Amino acid sequence: MAGPKLEVFKFGIYILIPVGFMTYFGAPEFYDKHVKQIRFWPPTEEINTRVGIDRKELMYELERLKQERLARKAAREAENQEKSV
Repeated sequence: MAGPKLEVFKFGIYILIPVGFMTYFGAPEFYDKHVKQIRFWPPTEEINTRVGIDRKELMYELERLKQERLARKAAREAENQEKSV
């Protein structure tokens, strides 16, 4: 076998690598440079937070969305019939 010096070296590597990664990736500079600039969510002015405040408005919005969906479906079916003829 290799001996205790190799075991001490391997132990040092096993400890040094995770601590080094945590130090590098956990640093505020890394966060500011790589993570902070990523935007996952849309800006707050683009978010619609007022849909369906009460039941009446919610039902109106659902009906409007249903009508839009049916109109798109009818247009798609008309287009498919034109292609088949």
